Amino acid sequence: MTEQSSSYPEPPDLDSGVPHGLLLSRDLIFTTKVTETARSLGFAMTTAGNSALVKAMIERGKPRVVFVDLAAGDLVVPARIVEYRAIAGDSVPFVAFGSHVDAGALAAARTAGCVEAMPRSRFSGELVDLIRRYFDNNI
Repeated sequence: MTEQSSSYPEPPDLDSGVPHGLLLSRDLIFTTKVTETARSLGFAMTTAGNSALVKAMIERGKPRVVFVDLAAGDLVVPARIVEYRAIAGDSVPFVAFGSHVDAGALAAARTAGCVEAMPRSRFSGELVDLIRRYFDNNI
């Protein structure tokens, strides 16, 4: 799989003072769900669909949390998660989610440093709580 460019718009101002997180995903429908949920709670969620953009957004904005969609292919292989974590530092939690049948990918995400790795259904069901927990704990 080749690296894809992102068609997701960068938010106008990551320095606006609104707490923000970063979602690594290429699933536009799911991305909309996550970003709209964050917005409804008073937070901003930026998205990135290629590794260069991920690195730039982590360096520029220091997100409160990074949500990792394990279905995003080469964007989120374990080696890349390790790279992103090195840029973000230990204070930025990475939370992965993926297919419940792909226990190997969930385990690899934990090994790469994700503080949580869970099935997509659990992530969806707990999304509001996850956003509140990771945004509020870092204020």
